[in-house]
Amino acid sequence: MFDELLAKSESKGNQAEMIWGHTNQLLIRYNSMKNLYPNILHAVDWDLLQLACYYHDVGKANTKFQNKLRKKEERIKDVYSDVKEIPHGYLSCAFVPIKELLQKHSESEVKLLLKAIYYHHERDKEVTEDSKLIVKNDLISYTSMLVKQGFENVEVPKFHYGKFVKKESMNEEELYNFVKIKGLLNKLDFAASAHIDAEIAPDNLVEKLDLYLKKYGRNELQEYLYERQHQSHVIIGSTGIGKTEAALYWIGDSKGIFTLPLKVSINAIYDRLISKIGYKTVGLLHSDTVSEYVKRREDNEFDLTLVHQTKQFSNPLTICTLDQIVDFVGLYPGFEMKLAVLSYSKLVIDEIQMYSPKLAAFIVLGLKHITSVGGKFLIMTATFPPLIGEALQKLGIHREPPKMFLKLDENNQPIIRHFMEIREKDLDIEDVLQEGVERKVLIIVNTVKKAQELYSQCKLFGIRAEVLHSRFINEDRARKEARIIEMGKLTCEKKGIWITTQVVEASVDIDFDVLFTELSEAAGLFQRMGRVFRNRIYKLNKPNVFVYTGEPLPSGISATSKKSVVDYTIYKKSKEVLLKYNNGFVSEKEKIDIVDAIYSREALEGSEYLKEFDEIVQQYLNTLAYETKDKPKLRDIQNENIIPESVYRQYENEIQQIEIDLKDKKVSWSQKIELLTQLKEYVVNIPTWAYRSAKEKGLINMKIEVDQYNNYPVVQFKYTSEQGLMYEIDSDAGFM
Repeated sequence: MFDELLAKSESKGNQAEMIWGHTNQLLIRYNSMKNLYPNILHAVDWDLLQLACYYHDVGKANTKFQNKLRKKEERIKDVYSDVKEIPHGYLSCAFVPIKELLQKHSESEVKLLLKAIYYHHERDKEVTEDSKLIVKNDLISYTSMLVKQGFENVEVPKFHYGKFVKKESMNEEELYNFVKIKGLLNKLDFAASAHIDAEIAPDNLVEKLDLYLKKYGRNELQEYLYERQHQSHVIIGSTGIGKTEAALYWIGDSKGIFTLPLKVSINAIYDRLISKIGYKTVGLLHSDTVSEYVKRREDNEFDLTLVHQTKQFSNPLTICTLDQIVDFVGLYPGFEMKLAVLSYSKLVIDEIQMYSPKLAAFIVLGLKHITSVGGKFLIMTATFPPLIGEALQKLGIHREPPKMFLKLDENNQPIIRHFMEIREKDLDIEDVLQEGVERKVLIIVNTVKKAQELYSQCKLFGIRAEVLHSRFINEDRARKEARIIEMGKLTCEKKGIWITTQVVEASVDIDFDVLFTELSEAAGLFQRMGRVFRNRIYKLNKPNVFVYTGEPLPSGISATSKKSVVDYTIYKKSKEVLLKYNNGFVSEKEKIDIVDAIYSREALEGSEYLKEFDEIVQQYLNTLAYETKDKPKLRDIQNENIIPESVYRQYENEIQQIEIDLKDKKVSWSQKIELLTQLKEYVVNIPTWAYRSAKEKGLINMKIEVDQYNNYPVVQFKYTSEQGLMYEIDSDAGFM
């Protein structure tokens, strides 16, 4: 027999852990979580969660599991070697004193406890006869060892839990209770295993905000949300009115999750929170989390703890992309942790009108689950599509109409920032030159290809311009983002032309003098308009916004192709409504009215947008938790990371050295992450169709192969640091 019972084997940098030692670490984190957020659960559910922590791993006290964690010479004879290993979560239930617990708890409560333990890892279906055999003849010999190790209340194991662990018998209320207990158990379990805090205490966010805004004080919107922290809200607010700070006031000392559509926006708010507001306990979560943390590290050695805490939502505030949080909507096995976290969090959804119909449907469905488990939400947006408001009301998520806050001038009137002229033609650089370039000129187009064409036209005319889109290697893109943000500051006196795609549409705090833009659709247009005269009143009686509807269509818009940037019906309706406001000032209230006219269910009738939105909502409403059948994925976009050949040739020595260092077995995990981050500076993300096209044409002659998860083909696509990556055939109009 073994001298000690292991929960985890010794691994690189980590000592072996005993079952009781690991369990005790869960209980420490349980107490900390309960002290920080006492209202997460009712008293009886706190008791059940504590019991789940106590018993969740005792099933590891079996011969097969203990042998698995030991060197060959330390193993003992397994009498039942022909029986497949039974997941320890199943066996843990055999040690639970069910009869004793039923004297203190109802049968439904005991079922909830046992299900949380039984399913705390998702495993293959239990083979009942095998479990009975192991429980009766193997587990029984470990009972006294568990008691000796520290477990004072384990029962002589019995196969008596079968009727208590059936998921199929749960109604909606029981499901949500199970989600909270099981999800929090998973959160505590991971935190104990990773040696991180399950929850980090909030750090006086309101106090820090007040200090940050002391020169101006809270405005009406910020005060409104601060005074109503315990409610969910839908808020329409003018660009530049301080919606971000208002959302943070609403979060206060609660746990907060703040979502934005674009990574550049997330990075900017994360940096503002830390460097300007002074709030340090914040996580940054999107597909490039590790790289962004490495760039911002203060010590030479990168600490992986930061990444683990972020991915487990340990921070009191997390800034993230929407897909990082609402992917639980499919209710696939393992979804519980995120929904459990959202049950005691405040979720902020910024600029909801920027999302595709699929993502909009996921938001609505996600909010239904979140409010059902007790979470709160705040939708903050410059314009709010009525279709989404209708869906929220229909599903009983939020019945109040949106509350509107407009930025006011010195006469207490909504400020006027934009004079719009619509031109039914293609956007051409000659138009920009005619209007004058001795200003901060922003050009926003629908596709990368159009941006590159306009940049080439500027070069022909001898006009200096810069271009920004998604087809730059990370190093070049970061440099360009920093430059456009610098020029976009009111204090910056530089003039010039920036040509961009939608990567600057939302929450990037820049303020240019004039906008030339292709029309995609009205909501997107108003986001783009928010990048000019962002915080200023426009007093001249001539346009500072020029909108091009194309001849016959602008780039990226197709009446037939599904690769349109936006639904053609929405583009067409947007053009029709916007023309009524041509050659005149457009107030903030009029922008809201325009969106109402375009994004109502009636106006969208027959559109692909409405069809997709309705289909996804309906399909997920009728699906059951834990079904494994095919469901729509949150994101269908398929991309590949590549290194353009010209970039490889330019940085060949650096890339080869990184490749050598990464294959060195002496390199630590933190060093490997830093090396991968350095390598990613030379990488650009392209659609899978473009990668396949390059492969078919023989444009890939080599790969930088790091390991089974990271390899980067070197592709002979043309690339320059001025224009980015260029394809011979640009068949994906929607690629930004």
